[in-house]
Amino acid sequence: MSLAYLLYSPVELACAVGNNAKLLRLSKNMSRKTLAERSGVSESSIKRFEQTGSITLEAMILLAVALDEMEQISLLFKPANPKSHEELKNAKRKRGTK
Repeated sequence: MSLAYLLYSPVELACAVGNNAKLLRLSKNMSRKTLAERSGVSESSIKRFEQTGSITLEAMILLAVALDEMEQISLLFKPANPKSHEELKNAKRKRGTK
C-alpha cells in the first residue's frame, strides 16, 4: 500500500487531480471555453472537475489530449520495474491468461 493512500482520501486525491488540471490549463493560458472547444468536454464538466475532481475517465483522457499530457495518462496503472527478486519472479507469472 502506498503512503499517499494513507495521507489522502479518494475525494481529496480527486480534488488534487482536478486542481492540478486547472493549474495546467492556466499555465497554458487557456480558458475553460477554449479547453472545452479543443477537447469536446463541456465547460460545466471542466468546472466540476477542477472544483471537485469528479469526471469520467473518457472526459479526463480527452482533456489530457487537449492539454498535451497523454503521457501522464498512459502511465496510470503501469507496473513499476521489479525492485526485488520476488517481484521479478511474480512479474513472469501469467495470471488470468490462457
